[in-house]
Amino acid sequence: MEEVFEKTKSFEQTINLRRIIGVKVLTERGFSIGRVVQLRIGPNMKNIEGILIKRGIFGPLVFFGATYLDKLTPEGIVLNMEPAILLRGRKVVTYDGEVIGSIREIVRFGGTNDIKNLVVHSFLRGTFNVPIAEIKSLGKSIILKNTYNAPKKSLWRRS
Repeated sequence: MEEVFEKTKSFEQTINLRRIIGVKVLTERGFSIGRVVQLRIGPNMKNIEGILIKRGIFGPLVFFGATYLDKLTPEGIVLNMEPAILLRGRKVVTYDGEVIGSIREIVRFGGTNDIKNLVVHSFLRGTFNVPIAEIKSLGKSIILKNTYNAPKKSLWRRS
């Protein structure tokens, strides 16, 4: 095979984009979050603009822009962050260790990964917002700062 290129990578240093479809997408901590269904390029065909992934058989489609992609290989794609959308369903715990609910929705700034607040739901506390400033740590569960005043438990809530 002959090669013609100028100031770019040689043929062996490039990746066949067809091989990217169907590969796993991993977070920066190594959690698998889905598989690539589309690779999106810009109209000038010089840049990868992002990837569209499917999260499971019945899972939603999620688009990640190129700024969130760290490594792109035929074996998988690694993101350079932990997607905020993965927090849905996790337990929310006070500083004292009391579980006060689970995350029902993540409110973000536009389409970015920056969290504005979390919508938390509990059977006895109802649905309430937790601003990002009141969160001490995000992990397997969300731990709140000791200054956060959680809504009181009540069987009869006023609107």
